[in-house]
Amino acid sequence: MKGKRIAVTAYAGHRGEEEPRFFLLEDRKVAVVEIAERWIEQDADGGNRRRCFRVRGDDGHTRLLCCYELINEWYVV
Repeated sequence: MKGKRIAVTAYAGHRGEEEPRFFLLEDRKVAVVEIAERWIEQDADGGNRRRCFRVRGDDGHTRLLCCYELINEWYVV
């Protein structure tokens, strides 16, 4: 499910789970204004887990951001 790797600034709230606040896309900093949906996916072999977020940015676009936990990398799908 990997897409394009991006840099993300995330924040861990009181539950300790990180969620995206800002991300860089083509040299533009986009602020996350809404997390519309979130879920966790597991590879069939149980090897890698990813946290996925459907977000709306301050640019008006909705995107899917996923973080692969084992390697701590974020992707826009």
